[in-house]
Amino acid sequence: MVKDRLIAAGIAGIAGACSNIILGVILKSLHWSDRALYDYSTTLFGKMTYGSMGFWGFLMEIITDIALCIIWAIIFAYVIKVTSSHYYYIKGLGFGFVIWMVLTSLGTLFNIPLFTETPLEVAYTTLFTALVFGFVVAWVLKFIEQKTELV
Repeated sequence: MVKDRLIAAGIAGIAGACSNIILGVILKSLHWSDRALYDYSTTLFGKMTYGSMGFWGFLMEIITDIALCIIWAIIFAYVIKVTSSHYYYIKGLGFGFVIWMVLTSLGTLFNIPLFTETPLEVAYTTLFTALVFGFVVAWVLKFIEQKTELV
């Protein structure tokens, strides 16, 4: 099999997006937050939340979140390549934290209505899901590196 870091990162991004979406849906259904990390992706693309538009809107949220998560995972995979493959999980958690900081800052900088004044419960739930996303991406990349010849 040919080594391809981009494909491995894409797979890790999809896995991270799935964890992000599942956790977001669970946290929203438990009413711990009215927004999830995947809501950022649609607000970045269209400055609105499609999730309030029924099934097709939620599907659009999932598609845009997967696309954004793949981009984040590709960035992470190349950061790992430039630095080292040691401490994958710590780097994954740190990267998840950076993603949370960047997305939260973009909400404030561009005055995105849902993310300008973030309530505490939203901040905690989006931070938690961002950390889980970073960890899952790191775990999948490490798994692919150990079990296949893709990376």
